[in-house]
Amino acid sequence: MKVGIVFIGTFKYADFFVGFKKAIDEYFLKDTEKHFFVFTDQPDKDCFKKENITVTKVDHVGWPWITLHRFKFMNMVTEDLKKMDYVFFIDADLWPCSEISQAELIDHGYPLVGVQHPGFIGKIGTFETDTRSTANIFDGYYDVSQYRQGCFWGGKSSWIVDMVKSLDKAVDIDTSKDIVAVWHDESHMNKHFLQNNQAVYTLHPGFATPQEGYENIKREYKTMMVHLHKDLSEFPRFAGGHK
Repeated sequence: MKVGIVFIGTFKYADFFVGFKKAIDEYFLKDTEKHFFVFTDQPDKDCFKKENITVTKVDHVGWPWITLHRFKFMNMVTEDLKKMDYVFFIDADLWPCSEISQAELIDHGYPLVGVQHPGFIGKIGTFETDTRSTANIFDGYYDVSQYRQGCFWGGKSSWIVDMVKSLDKAVDIDTSKDIVAVWHDESHMNKHFLQNNQAVYTLHPGFATPQEGYENIKREYKTMMVHLHKDLSEFPRFAGGHK
């Protein structure tokens, strides 16, 4: 079995790759053949020059475009993704810290995998409700009992290829109308998962544990992957700028 791991790291995020790959190799499907698909503005970094890494050069752009365009980036290499059995997107700063097995990610039989957002357990998440956006959802039509975080998702390669093609197109439609979904790529991902809800296996929020805070999550769920804490002045999110 071959598993593709998607890493997007431009500007300062490119430096996360060494630790990211080390954590993936050590804990994530440890005995499975993995291939890394790297999207970066720094393709000549030595850490990317390995046999099991495919590097695609992309421009660094400011928030939220660098996150909104993840589907576009992945859509650039769909022919390579098709050669994998499974493909997983993982944020550059989300690192496995406990052994994650095939039983947890694959043997459940669902073709898509997401992770419950730790901030919305037992609550309705912040889905897009602006009807102008392709990411909008409607209460009463979809099962909104689970809100998945955009930091980690994946599944069978054929399903992921279809997903990134569809969501790349959806983001482009929104952009052409000067619309940005409320939580960017996460809003589009959640809409897609709601549309395919019976095909989605949802991992517990321990697979998306923030490094700081969220003590209730750390008490109730085993920490499987940790979201590294970062200084927002150096790694701005949810705001403009090109840092």
